[in-house]
Amino acid sequence: MSMFFNTLRWAWRDMRGNWRHFRLVILCLFLSLMSVTAVQVTGASVLKSIDEQANVILGGDWVLRQLYAPVGEEARTWLKSRGADLADTTEMRVMLINPQTKDASLVELKGVDQKYPLYGEMKIESSGQDFQSNLEKGIIIERSLGERLGVDIGNMLQLGDAQFKLVAWIGKEPDRAGGGRFGLAPRAFISNENLKTTMLEQPGSMVYYDLRLRWQKNKDLSVLKKDFLEAFPESDWRFTDTEKASPQIQRQVNNIVQFLTLIGLSALLIGGIGIANGMRAYFQTRLVTIAIFKSIGMKTNVIRGIYLWQILAIGILGTLLGVLIGCGLPMIVAPQIQSFLPFPVSVYVAPSAIAVPLSFGLLTTLIFSLWPLGEAERVSPLLLLRNMGIHNANPHWKVVAAIIPLTIILSALIILSSESQLFSLFFIGGAIACFGLFYLSGKIIACIAWKISGKAGFSNRLALQNLGRKGNTTAQTLVSLGIGLTVLISIALIERNLSATLSENLPKDAPAFFFLDIQPDQKPEFERLVSAFPTASKLIVMPNLRGRIASVNGVDAKDALIDKRESWLLSNERGFTYTDALPAHSEIMSGNWWPKDYKGPPLISVVDDVERGFGVKPGDKMKFLILGREIEATIANVREVNWTTFTVNFAITFAPGALEGAPHSWLATVVADPNQETALQRAVTEKFPNISMIRLSDTIETVSNLIGQMNLAVRIMALLALGTGLIVLIEALIASRSQRSYDTVILKVVGVPQNILKHIMLAEFALLSGVATLTAAMIGTVVSWGVLDLWMDLQWNFYPLLILQTVVISMVFIILTSWLVLKNMLKSPAIKYLRNE
Repeated sequence: MSMFFNTLRWAWRDMRGNWRHFRLVILCLFLSLMSVTAVQVTGASVLKSIDEQANVILGGDWVLRQLYAPVGEEARTWLKSRGADLADTTEMRVMLINPQTKDASLVELKGVDQKYPLYGEMKIESSGQDFQSNLEKGIIIERSLGERLGVDIGNMLQLGDAQFKLVAWIGKEPDRAGGGRFGLAPRAFISNENLKTTMLEQPGSMVYYDLRLRWQKNKDLSVLKKDFLEAFPESDWRFTDTEKASPQIQRQVNNIVQFLTLIGLSALLIGGIGIANGMRAYFQTRLVTIAIFKSIGMKTNVIRGIYLWQILAIGILGTLLGVLIGCGLPMIVAPQIQSFLPFPVSVYVAPSAIAVPLSFGLLTTLIFSLWPLGEAERVSPLLLLRNMGIHNANPHWKVVAAIIPLTIILSALIILSSESQLFSLFFIGGAIACFGLFYLSGKIIACIAWKISGKAGFSNRLALQNLGRKGNTTAQTLVSLGIGLTVLISIALIERNLSATLSENLPKDAPAFFFLDIQPDQKPEFERLVSAFPTASKLIVMPNLRGRIASVNGVDAKDALIDKRESWLLSNERGFTYTDALPAHSEIMSGNWWPKDYKGPPLISVVDDVERGFGVKPGDKMKFLILGREIEATIANVREVNWTTFTVNFAITFAPGALEGAPHSWLATVVADPNQETALQRAVTEKFPNISMIRLSDTIETVSNLIGQMNLAVRIMALLALGTGLIVLIEALIASRSQRSYDTVILKVVGVPQNILKHIMLAEFALLSGVATLTAAMIGTVVSWGVLDLWMDLQWNFYPLLILQTVVISMVFIILTSWLVLKNMLKSPAIKYLRNE
């Protein structure tokens, strides 16, 4: 025990006057862990808020959602007999029309009864009356929707066959994010009684009926849930409780947190290079002290213990600073976060949000510090008797043996703390590959620079020799700069490709509108109206039914899903259609398309996502629940679809003969001149007010805005990683400043002019930054291709000008930073060095 305290005391005494050596090491830890902690705390706060307000967000303790028809009386009687309070809501996408101007907009219409909301408060902006009192008088919409339609309180609005007075603006809808639907269209509220007068509820129309329940506090909901599901095993509804109050937001938050955390870890690993460089530079200053310790008989284990205490102290300080500031950042950005979410968020610092970054920081500090410590502890006491130059020795095998399990623990922690272990494995593999590629590139460049330096001119020769000289940090600097640049370039290419996919690369037959809920008796007249419209072309009309995948080859669909990336197939009701012709922009991958005059047992065509999700092939059987009827069909073929064309395609398409008898509506697409889109929209809404229209340009704009908001966060994290790399570069330059100053003095003494000295320095920085940016450009290009083509299954294009801009700007920034760090070195007087010789 006395030795324990002695090493601690010696560590403190040795460290007291040397804190300046650790400033950049602490800064590397601080920046990276601040970002990781901020992301973890923000994600935990959102998820905690969802859990705490689950019944408010969901709109009840349970929600039974059914398409096409309300939940039946038998289930209602069962629930009421056990004390449940019930509230009915109805949701559909419809066109809201200003009857004065004929302007129209797609809205998410919600019809409610007098008990809504069961939990929380529906806030409105009105003359003072409450929500239900206003709702009896007319319609309530979002203010932004009113501005779009050019209406104000008191004006009339048309829904289907009826008109209603606009009585208030929506303030806050408590259950906007509840269940599985989180729509992109603006919201409008109406009473269920008034909704009936619109004639929008037609057979086959996509109307969702939600039965919301509130149970008494003393009820055991787990027992009730078990009994209810056993009582109605073959129900048509989708059951949701507070365990999954907002699955879409929870899934998105988890994915974003995971992605941003991994980028933050990239910054931490880059900072690890800075830690290694900083600790190596520090231990170079302690070589004499270590030699003295050895000369008086101190054992290597004791010396190692002294400096391990110092490493831990630095790691704890930098990590704690990063974690503490990272915990505070979400409080600052909470208003911005709140603006994106339809429910209040309270900042919650979960123990795991602190423990995980702390572990990341301490493990990274140890892993990257032990090697420099292992080198330093091998110094010989003979150093005290003569100048042995730069100390360079390999660590003892025990040090290497300690680094390996620490690295394994860090990797395991990254994997276990992630929502997607597979994604984390790819990250670790990619990080190792990038480290290896940049490190190998650095070693190769250093070797080549040294070998060819003799053939270059005087100033270029010295610049090349600086890159390849003994003890150079070319490889470490290349790694630290390259990782951040790789992330930045890959993000830039991904964003550029997504933008092009959504706007620039649209095919000529991309539709202007999607028309929904066309009733069978409206179909002929609708086709005549649109076909006769000037500039309208390529009208496609297809049947549209909704249902669920029940089973695959006799196995329940949830259990049959083998690829969780395709879980969207089970998240909501799927769209189905039937046709005798292969849909456009589809290619048969396996199996055969059915003949036009096919008559026989039900056949289906599935897209490759279904094949991948369930592992199915032609000949396998799938069962579907459509309008309360189970339909089993055999897979006839698997096809690949180019979804980026935005033309009509369904994941599952039936052969003729299976669905024609079921009540259903039709959907349509049409190509139109952009300048005539508004006129076409007005013509259709005036004749068919029940038909909903989705304007492709509006959808693209909304999706682009969402992608832009996420990309902003990703770019900030990428710039943070690059900033950490620049800190590592600065650290390496500061560490080499003494040797560089000495070399500069020698050159000054032999008469080398100032402009040549500047050229040597700038040439070295230009070579280093050029190699780093070009290597990062190549790796970043490959990464962007992999993400878009292999993972997202989107078209990838190469944008050389974008890469060139990023490379040039990065090179200039790196050269400028390096010059600012070392420019004063050129002014160093020779006399103070010559006196010591």
